Amino acid sequence: MSMYLLPKIVADTLDKQRRTFLWSGNALKKKYHLVRWETICKSKKKGGLGIKNIRKMNVSLLCKWWWKLENEDGLWQSIVKAKYMSNNQLIGSVKHRVDDSPIWSDLLKIRPVYLKGRSTKVRNGKSTLFWEEPWLKSKPLCVLYPVLYDLCTDKGISVHQFILKHAQLYFSRWLPVTLFGPWVSLIDEVYSYPFENEEDKISWKMHKSGVFQQDLFTI
Repeated sequence: MSMYLLPKIVADTLDKQRRTFLWSGNALKKKYHLVRWETICKSKKKGGLGIKNIRKMNVSLLCKWWWKLENEDGLWQSIVKAKYMSNNQLIGSVKHRVDDSPIWSDLLKIRPVYLKGRSTKVRNGKSTLFWEEPWLKSKPLCVLYPVLYDLCTDKGISVHQFILKHAQLYFSRWLPVTLFGPWVSLIDEVYSYPFENEEDKISWKMHKSGVFQQDLFTI
């Protein structure tokens, strides 16, 4: 469960067996389920029994690998980065390939869940995507400036690379006045950001400590 994403039918079958055991035990006679399974899986503080939701637990365990990949150093991290993240690719820009291992393919499937709970404090911008992560404002720039993003051919650029390029990004065509004005304003806003000569700080939004908490993720 901590290495592969369980197929939905497998998770549903396991939950069905757990529901049956909870309400019927070893009895052969079928009994009614008096409370919704979603309620039972909630924490005791929220009115449930604290029984773990298998699907959420599975996703949580896989998300923990993403956290380890970004925040810890080791042999596994070195191998994964060398094989799947060449040229210092950021985790948000890695694409699925036909030769990906089953484990890596499953990690890519739950990556959006991890990125949703992950927060980045930009310092030097090396670990943050310029367009696709919410670093300058509350939403990603690709959402706030969709037309500019669609025309830009440097979609996977990091904030640090943007600064190194002196904001000289490539677009598929010349920008008209209606787009050039917002683009210049965006550049001015980026250069007014208080960058620092330190690594970006990655934290987990779902816990006040900023550290990934598997238990809180599953309740």
